[in-house]
Amino acid sequence: MDTKNSVDWIKLIGGGFSMMTAPFAVHPHDRNRANEYVKKARAHGFTVADAVGHAKHYLQSAKGWPYNEDEQIQRVKTFMAGKLPSS
Repeated sequence: MDTKNSVDWIKLIGGGFSMMTAPFAVHPHDRNRANEYVKKARAHGFTVADAVGHAKHYLQSAKGWPYNEDEQIQRVKTFMAGKLPSS
């Protein structure tokens, strides 16, 4: 996982959505996977904006039930706030 737009980063953040379109980091397993993304993203100097970009990219091809993208992205921002730099 070397680049900011690597498929691995997209897949990693997808774990927070239960690899579907579940609400981000609500279920304990999804929250654990989202925290794994945070741990690795922080080590690479990623920001909340990077995480949002990965989440948007992930959701474009995710399979699952219908979702509201604005709500999902807000969940990502809220979860990442304080865990990753804001800019």
